[in-house]
Amino acid sequence: MKVIQPAQSLSDKVAQALRDEILGGRYVVGEALPSESVMAGLFGVSRTVMREAVSRLKADGLVSTRQGLGVFVTSVRQAQAFKIDHDPNAAVEAILPIVELRQGFEVEAAGLAAKRRTDADLAAMRAALDEMAEAMAEGNIRVGVEADVRFHSSICAASHNIYYPKLFDTFRDFLLENITVSRERSSRVTGRGSAAQAEHEALYLAIEQGDPEMARICARRHIENTRLRLMENSQKANVAASGRLKAAKPARRSKAAPKAVATAKKKQK
Repeated sequence: MKVIQPAQSLSDKVAQALRDEILGGRYVVGEALPSESVMAGLFGVSRTVMREAVSRLKADGLVSTRQGLGVFVTSVRQAQAFKIDHDPNAAVEAILPIVELRQGFEVEAAGLAAKRRTDADLAAMRAALDEMAEAMAEGNIRVGVEADVRFHSSICAASHNIYYPKLFDTFRDFLLENITVSRERSSRVTGRGSAAQAEHEALYLAIEQGDPEMARICARRHIENTRLRLMENSQKANVAASGRLKAAKPARRSKAAPKAVATAKKKQK
């Protein structure tokens, strides 16, 4: 296994490297992968990054986890699965339908998480929230977004319905890219980051207290506010672009001035 150099979306890089090894014939169906800690050492990454990388391969149908035994290869062929293409430059009109789709399943995932969460589930959510807060204080947008995505992924995992994490993984790349762009724009507006963080904290509290209805309310409110923030960011970006375009237009030359000069010359004659 080759060591992965630190870069953006490190878990994606690791997942792709491990995917290439599986599809390339290094492992056979039914064979166990090395333990999480061993693979993390071989790739030169943290166990958290390794765990997220394995999660992506599970969503691809290439591996599965057996309780107490480890991770096993289930397929050496890339499955054709539902996938949402991500484009960091996509117009808000292309993003909003995906936000609506998130609302359709993440609200119920939050309700189930409030009913079924374990101490380990809560610890994973809390760790992601703390990392978000730290990243926000440091102004590290990319790390904050990765922690944000991990928080929502942890909620889906806490539903203890195997299909919620799989469905969420189809959104992962889209969220990483598009939320990063949105946060970079929102960072110019005071209080935007703290508002989103407060929404996350309220959602966590509802799940921690085992209140399914409040968890659904908080999840719905957060995603709706996300939609409104996206729309507002888009409108401000369009206004700014329009202002730059007007400023770049050259001033039109007056046609009256040459005529006036010509008339004055005739009078002099």
